[in-house]
Amino acid sequence: MKSFAVALCMGLAVTPAFAADYDATEKSPLYEIHLHVPATAMKVAALKEKILALYKADADLAKSDAKDDQEGNPSFQPYQVDMTWRVTFENDAMLSLSAETTADTGAAHPGDTFQTLVWDKKADQAVTIDALFPPEQAKAAMSAISDAAIKAWTKIYIQRSDQKPEAYVAKSGIGADPEKLKTYALTYAKGETTANGIVLLYGSGQVWPNVLGDFRLAVPVSAFAKYLKPQWKAVFNAG
Repeated sequence: MKSFAVALCMGLAVTPAFAADYDATEKSPLYEIHLHVPATAMKVAALKEKILALYKADADLAKSDAKDDQEGNPSFQPYQVDMTWRVTFENDAMLSLSAETTADTGAAHPGDTFQTLVWDKKADQAVTIDALFPPEQAKAAMSAISDAAIKAWTKIYIQRSDQKPEAYVAKSGIGADPEKLKTYALTYAKGETTANGIVLLYGSGQVWPNVLGDFRLAVPVSAFAKYLKPQWKAVFNAG
């Protein structure tokens, strides 16, 4: 079975939800997709457009995969996909979202993937992880974040497998590279109005064996505060 990531769809049947969140289901003989999106994300036109653009590319692939799998396969079962977007942090300057997609496509284990969007409200655009730092500091910041994430990953790995991993195993997915650290979201402590760090998200089977499950790696702001651009220091209260 082919793997895919799915986000949102414009043409879904919409059911009103609590607190005006967006809930919808799209169903066909080949697939059933359910999604949930917080209302605050759908109210930002450019953010909504971004999410829907991500969906179009992913959903087209998912539907194509389902069609291919169904042909000549008497035991085919419709794809079951559930997508839930959540707000991980919001203040006057930023809106941070993560999406977890679980997909049962007939493989041995249902897959899950993550997507994130950290949105600059003033600039009305997404902020990549390296854009939090001045160009001359980005490399050092990526190294600091990677080092902290690998420590968190190693601790979880040992708890789950009861053995210490080789160093290269972590670095196959976590490295001082914006591409490997791109699925990040901002985090905060209850009652606080500033972010206290970031979380890096890796779905089960995305990088490491599916049996290990997903990884949600918390990186405290102390690991990278000194590298932040001034505008982002206020968001993290790292001034």
